[in-house]
Amino acid sequence: MSEHNIKTINMYNNGGAIEYIKHSEIDPETDKWDRLFKYVENSLKKDKTKIIIEFGSGKGEIAIKLQNAGYDVISSDTVDVFLDEEEKQGIKQIKKYNFLVDNFNEVFDLKADLIISWRNPHLDMDDMKKLFNVVYDALTDNGLFIINFQNAEVHPDAKILPNGTKYEYKILPDKKTKEERFYAYYSKEDIEQLRKDLFDIEEYHNEGGKEAKNWHVLTLKKNRILH
Repeated sequence: MSEHNIKTINMYNNGGAIEYIKHSEIDPETDKWDRLFKYVENSLKKDKTKIIIEFGSGKGEIAIKLQNAGYDVISSDTVDVFLDEEEKQGIKQIKKYNFLVDNFNEVFDLKADLIISWRNPHLDMDDMKKLFNVVYDALTDNGLFIINFQNAEVHPDAKILPNGTKYEYKILPDKKTKEERFYAYYSKEDIEQLRKDLFDIEEYHNEGGKEAKNWHVLTLKKNRILH
């Protein structure tokens, strides 16, 4: 796990998670979560027999929507404040899990039909490679992976780490937790490098921001031929 992600987890543990929860009560971003819910439903063709796991679920906005609609969903996070909030929200299946450190099989003891990793912009290229390999092994044959990345095209002045990650550290002006936060940005070529030996692209689009391209959004399908 990179030093950048360790700093992010420490930030959430030291007040950032509480701040996120309070901010979401003021601005719940209902349209965004409704849009993601519909996207997940379309990807699964509304098949409620499928097992869904979310990595880095935060306060569980999408997990509770899926659960209330009758889907079998397990939320997971590594921050205790988020896990406590998920329990308060009424999410039934919750796991403490860090996909960069913990053994998936020991924590879950099952295979997922769909894994969601949504708005986890703090992963550098090495951490992202780890995530992709963990997800591949955790999925059933032909399982799906829904993920989004911040678009490097929107951040042309980003710095570059030795491992090729485009990034910046910044303090968000609307947040009381005045710690610099690491944000990684990915190009289409970066995403192709990550997925090419593991997943086929089922769907791709951009969304977010004035030009509707702040984020790459993908549904990927596990490729059984190459492994």
